[in-house]
Amino acid sequence: MSAHDLTEVQLEQQQLALLTMIGTQQAADPDGQWPMWDWVEHRARTFGMASPRGVLDSLPRIGASGSVGHSYGFTTAIPRILREDTRIKLTVAAAWALDEPRYFLGEPFLQILHHLITLWRNAPRSPNEVTRVSLTSEDLQRALPQMDPRTLRLVPDSFHNEPFMSSSYGKAPDGSWSMDVPRDVMRYECATDLRGYVSETCRQVHSALQEADSGFTRGEPAPVSSPDAVLHINASRTALLKWLWHQKQRQVPGEPMPNVMDLLLDDGLSTDQGVRFTESEIDRASAYLEQRGLIKGGGTLDQMAGPVLAEITPAGEDCVEGYNGDIGAYSRPRDHGPVTFHIATNNGNIAANSTGVTQNAEAQAAFDLAQILAAVSLIRQLTPALTPNAGEQQTLLAQTSDLQTSIEASAPDRAAARRIADGVLSTIRGFTHSPDVQRLALEAVEQGIQNL
Repeated sequence: MSAHDLTEVQLEQQQLALLTMIGTQQAADPDGQWPMWDWVEHRARTFGMASPRGVLDSLPRIGASGSVGHSYGFTTAIPRILREDTRIKLTVAAAWALDEPRYFLGEPFLQILHHLITLWRNAPRSPNEVTRVSLTSEDLQRALPQMDPRTLRLVPDSFHNEPFMSSSYGKAPDGSWSMDVPRDVMRYECATDLRGYVSETCRQVHSALQEADSGFTRGEPAPVSSPDAVLHINASRTALLKWLWHQKQRQVPGEPMPNVMDLLLDDGLSTDQGVRFTESEIDRASAYLEQRGLIKGGGTLDQMAGPVLAEITPAGEDCVEGYNGDIGAYSRPRDHGPVTFHIATNNGNIAANSTGVTQNAEAQAAFDLAQILAAVSLIRQLTPALTPNAGEQQTLLAQTSDLQTSIEASAPDRAAARRIADGVLSTIRGFTHSPDVQRLALEAVEQGIQNL
């Protein structure tokens, strides 16, 4: 059920009963855990609710109806596959609907929100650095000594469940935490009560969706990029693998596997070459990663090629941590072993692409294929940081593709590969956006091709 402003919605009796059941159980839990769907469904049926899932799905929601795009409701977005161990979480909007201002998602949330706004407003600024503001649980306890310590422990999770409030955070075994203060807290300077916060969130969701749907800049159609198809497919696989790696780091025991489509809500990983990935591209990436053993699935829809619920495997973690998510670079030495060409004076035929074979040629040098491929992989990862210009990025990516193609040929031409590599170096030297990244990229290429 769609809505325009959740503060104007009148919930039905069964909808209120379901929200009350979830919120009451969470408030009573010693660790503040949200109840699993298995418990919610059984409890609701015990009280005579014929279709708990139907009631859950009927709760009003504003914004995107699918898995992509901003939305807001009385619960966090429910995955298309609702497993027994899925935890059902309420949002601040539920505190408004249930008229529970003292509930920790009500007035305490607003007090903490305005403390974050004050921190962001008063943070020191530098003309040469991006402003970043962080907060620890100890700092917040000192700033709000009247706040229930149990409520303070839940702050990162509570803010993570709200649109525009998600930020990186870390938790220690003792319950303490540190988190980045999201810049978007400044959207709520004028939200002084529950109704104001919920209504403003609804307005912000509508605004974000209208901006995304318009596709126009100054009245003219926005230019449509045409990404390199091969690079785009590889980027979708790397993005999903890295996203699942990040989910694993913040996942707590008992939480269900993440929905792979939620990657599309991550602005940092959901685009490549200026184009946002589609659901079908993420689905194909999920299928590929599962086939390679880099992720394992926990649920698949009939019409989907890959798992919708998934988590990264130890092999996938190795790929992210050792190869920055470059699946080709990770798989090549595992599948074939490093390929090294030792070339001296040529007195006969040359056998190419052979492992551990010493060969003769006119040039007295050797090159390590795996080392060059590692440099190519790194340059691809560093390209967005080397230059913000899309055309320059395309030029560099095309050169690295040419370099890879030349050295993976059945009979590699050292001279041609060297010329292409020199072109890569020349292009990188021409960038001025980030000197530190530029030095790293140059060192990687020079080391990779030192024996060409």
